[in-house]
Amino acid sequence: MIRKRLFVLKGVILCAAFLIIFTSFGVAQDNKTVGSTNAYSSVKYGIYFHIPNGIKLYTAENPGLLASQISKREPFIFVNPDFTEENINVRVSSNISESDLIGFKKMLDENPKMSIPKYQRISVSTIKIGKLKNKTAIEHVFIMQGNILGKLRQVTFVHKERGFTFTCATAVDRFDKANEAFFQSTFDSMEFK
Repeated sequence: MIRKRLFVLKGVILCAAFLIIFTSFGVAQDNKTVGSTNAYSSVKYGIYFHIPNGIKLYTAENPGLLASQISKREPFIFVNPDFTEENINVRVSSNISESDLIGFKKMLDENPKMSIPKYQRISVSTIKIGKLKNKTAIEHVFIMQGNILGKLRQVTFVHKERGFTFTCATAVDRFDKANEAFFQSTFDSMEFK
């Protein structure tokens, strides 16, 4: 029970913390290529996915100018160099179970306003992600004011006793295009090992 409450608390803190990242992220990006491959694979995390065309993936091994934003808890960041406000920030939490994921969804369902300034919920749902659509995830879509009026899509799932939250962000008017070409294609290509 305590662990579930901590995961729920982490979710609320993640939303609040992302506000800070979202409002300052535009100045931290660069246009350097960080790798020649178009895929990411990690034995540690047991995850593989394609990197969409034109998108840069910054990691601890290839941090570029984002070194200060990459850590053990936030091991990689995707950016679209053509639109500085468009990115996916990834957060990883240890010792998370499927029951914690259910508790996270319940917390989102029970707190529609989230007590976060300038937050407007669009939806919360359970979805399937991955190349085989075999991974259950919680999708939280909302609008929030940062440097720009942004639309965000958080996809949270559990794999290998870790909780992963992919926070996809862009300007409201770019969301549909970014979701199709960048965000959803990343989730559709995922393989879990």
